[in-house]
Amino acid sequence: MRRLFKRACALIPALALVLSLTACGGGGVSAFDATKYIQGLLNKTYLGEFDEYMNVVDITENECEDDYISGLESEAEYFASVFQIDNLTDDIKADIVDLYKEIYSYSKYTVSAATKQDDKTYSVKVTVEPIDIFHLVADALNGGAADDFNAQYDDVDVASMSDDEYDTFYAAYDAAWAQLIIDLTREKLPELGYLDSSSLLVQVAEDEDGLWGIPQSDFDNLDWLIIDYNF
Repeated sequence: MRRLFKRACALIPALALVLSLTACGGGGVSAFDATKYIQGLLNKTYLGEFDEYMNVVDITENECEDDYISGLESEAEYFASVFQIDNLTDDIKADIVDLYKEIYSYSKYTVSAATKQDDKTYSVKVTVEPIDIFHLVADALNGGAADDFNAQYDDVDVASMSDDEYDTFYAAYDAAWAQLIIDLTREKLPELGYLDSSSLLVQVAEDEDGLWGIPQSDFDNLDWLIIDYNF
């Protein structure tokens, strides 16, 4: 029985935006507000820093923390799908969430001053340097780590196992595989680098209810750049 490492498909992690920028004092939203909103949103999502976001959005610190953790949990689920971890237990998921806190602390992005497009829309240029950590992990796996892992199971006769025995064996096997990927990722963190920077224009716009925010599609495009999974 072997686990063959596959390159990840270009799937976008599911991170929900549920809160919007509100115009302060009835005076409308300024370019400064729009810029700070995007900066605060990125800092909240990737660095776990909430003050700037809370300055422009009607949200509590506890709500920010919940939103931050929810995003990390979504990324942990995506990590499991990328690296073929079939049984994402609570303990493994918690370990991956902690891992992403470490990875995200290396996030590099620059938010330029917003430009007014019309009375209901600002555009904001964001430049991101994608993190290459999973390129390093893939290189290690393809360079022998996956073969070494699988070699431990060369003498295992799964055909002779009952269904219950196989389920027990596979649960341990899958957990060991998950731990290998987590350990390799942490091991490679000091070598982490960045790919060529990419810039996107995102919109901060007013909706029909008078609330301001970034479209989910714009946020997804930004989110996809932070860590590069195309290895």
